[in-house]
Amino acid sequence: MRRVGLLTAVVAILVWSFPEPSRGEIFRYTAPDGTVSFTNVAVDKRYRPFAVSPDVPFSKLRSTRTYGRAHFTRLIDDTAREYEMDPALVHAVIKAESDYDPRAISSAGALGLMQLMPGTAQDLNVADPFDPGENVRGGVQYLRYLLDRFEGNVPFAVAAYHAGEQNVDRHGGIPPIVATQDYVKRVMTFHKRNQGKRPTAAKAIYRVKSGDTVIYTTNPPVSVTR
Repeated sequence: MRRVGLLTAVVAILVWSFPEPSRGEIFRYTAPDGTVSFTNVAVDKRYRPFAVSPDVPFSKLRSTRTYGRAHFTRLIDDTAREYEMDPALVHAVIKAESDYDPRAISSAGALGLMQLMPGTAQDLNVADPFDPGENVRGGVQYLRYLLDRFEGNVPFAVAAYHAGEQNVDRHGGIPPIVATQDYVKRVMTFHKRNQGKRPTAAKAIYRVKSGDTVIYTTNPPVSVTR
């Protein structure tokens, strides 16, 4: 997933040339005024490793623990409903992005269940991309934004999640990028499969709004919005 300008944040990505080659690590420095800077090389001692060991390249650093869908089902379903999203779609994206590994790191440096780039995580106020709750919230919030931006067109939103919304705009649809086209196919396949797995006897979820408060409940109120 590439970073795009969704929310305003002051994030400087610094790239410097040093004698030793970069291994793809990310380091972070928070200035006294709150400005956050990321770099692939620790340019001075104020920079600290960002959630990962500086001795392990991103492409090699993955969790050895097996999690699976069941481990995160309730978290993902609840977060999806909070943002009025289809849980089956969120599960499909997570399956394609990280295969439910909360410690997953791509060779490009994308992090966690929904593979947020550090800059994107910063934009979405995700302090710890390896925290499943924060990561899913940020990823679902971003996916919700993309669905709204592309007027509910799921393949376009999924393509933008992978390749960036500018690429979708530029090509008027799914970009002619093999990796992105394969990604969209995988997500849509997982989505269809997940919809088939939805429990037929599950209780209905009712959305009740009162002022600024929104409550989701299985108890039917007098007047309901589903």
